[in-house]
Amino acid sequence: MGTRRLVVVGGEIDGVMAAEKAARENPELDIKILLPGKFFSLKGYLSSYFIQNPDKDIYSFMSRIRDRLKEQYNVEILPCRKVTDIVSLEKKVVFENLLEGYQSSLEFDKLIIATGAKTVIPPVEGIEAGNVFFLDTLDDICSIREGIDAGLFKKAVVIGTTLAGINAANSLWSRGIEITMVEREEQILDGFDVEIADLVRKQMEQKGVEILVNEKVLSLICNAREQVVEVHTPNYILTTDMVIWMEDVKPDIDVAKKAGVVIGKAGAIEVDQYMETNIPDIYAIGNCVERISKITGNPSWEYNMFVDKRAVQVLGYNVAHDNGLALSKGITGAASIQAFDLNISKAGLSSVQAEQQGYGAETAVACVSDSKHGYGDGFQENVIKLVVNKTDQKILGVQCLGGILSEKVLDVIATVISMGGTVNDLSRLDLIDHLPYITDMHPVCLVTDMITEKLAGKFQGISAYELCEILDDPQVVVLDVRTRSETAMGMLPGAINIPLNELEERIDQLDKRKRIVLVSKRGRRAYIGYMKLKQLGFEDLKVLDGGLSAYPY
Repeated sequence: MGTRRLVVVGGEIDGVMAAEKAARENPELDIKILLPGKFFSLKGYLSSYFIQNPDKDIYSFMSRIRDRLKEQYNVEILPCRKVTDIVSLEKKVVFENLLEGYQSSLEFDKLIIATGAKTVIPPVEGIEAGNVFFLDTLDDICSIREGIDAGLFKKAVVIGTTLAGINAANSLWSRGIEITMVEREEQILDGFDVEIADLVRKQMEQKGVEILVNEKVLSLICNAREQVVEVHTPNYILTTDMVIWMEDVKPDIDVAKKAGVVIGKAGAIEVDQYMETNIPDIYAIGNCVERISKITGNPSWEYNMFVDKRAVQVLGYNVAHDNGLALSKGITGAASIQAFDLNISKAGLSSVQAEQQGYGAETAVACVSDSKHGYGDGFQENVIKLVVNKTDQKILGVQCLGGILSEKVLDVIATVISMGGTVNDLSRLDLIDHLPYITDMHPVCLVTDMITEKLAGKFQGISAYELCEILDDPQVVVLDVRTRSETAMGMLPGAINIPLNELEERIDQLDKRKRIVLVSKRGRRAYIGYMKLKQLGFEDLKVLDGGLSAYPY
């Protein structure tokens, strides 16, 4: 039969790593990687990492990967090969050699498509200027680093506030760049609930980042050197030295679609449990591939800033051994970044997404402090929002903010989500409290207890966003049950203060005809106050979810 030929199309590093895994599994493979540019394409996290760390030699990083593949596995890397067609019946890849200006082809026995994602370039004036970057090439990263080092870039406008956009903004901010972020939607961080996103926004603004929402970029105004100097939106003219465009990132499926590969409902390449497409011996990996949501069972695609190492291992094994290893198609969509001294992470659905999918969502928000070993100085607040289905109590999603503790919480709950777990499953976990690392009960236990009591109808909560919307309503009383010394540091507008230990003796100061929203630092004392008032005949009661620690307004 001869040596088996494996060809990788596209430069996303997931495909490169899958080829390396295949070479380890079967040293007899003849492997060639067709890169569209001179180097591999870095994922979003690595792009930001190299911007943030100018002492790290990006060329050495690339060279080490290339040299290891060549010396240890005899993998041939062919740069500047633009693939124009995949002829599946002939098992042939047609490409242009951009270095020497001719067309050629390669035959294959197995093919991996790793074309990744691409930015859909909008028809905006000035978008092709030299200081507009999409962070999809090594040239972009090097140009940004060189511009910062030379003092040419001191102000930046970042378009798009996804996790990838915020991660990119953080890398510039850490280099001392003045940042303005522009978001065309009503909130930052699509996929997070608004009050959680606004906590992130508050943190970023405290760090000096300007954030503009409901603003669409109309034009990029250039100077005589064809460099953008102004970003125009309907309400702002923003001066800048460079633009990072992070909107409208889509899977790069053009070559696959042309070859007859099935594109799924989520707009990316459809693969089976072996990472194989509908065409035998053609596989796909990375950001050009759609996956199945563990929660809804529907096709899903979200830009992934990190290498999917499980998929790498499965695909590498399968192209070497003819589909001997299966990958669970289900994913939770877990994602996490560390930006602006804050860990930001999520898995599954937000409450808004859950409602859109037809679930009856119930939520609980818990706040727990961790120690100074988190990000930033001193104790840091961790906010955990849990989303469950009211009917079967299945866990639908979780969002976490804070220090290193919040990332650990995310891992625990995402694991339960991936197993199709319920609130009852979460309550059965045997978790270590790590006292005095955690100054309260374990946050997973705490948020589980809260959601259990909500589902049982013992109390009702109100989100920070919902409370902010009704603060001016004369039929709403905000009752702050903290101590006088605590409220001396500030209260919500229009709130009244009755410390918890004075609540029963001052009950005549409250009007049973009005809705009463109880607030405290983290919501614990507000809950106790809720129970007291309920026993005393009050009916229209709410507790601020997460307390004032989770209130960003």
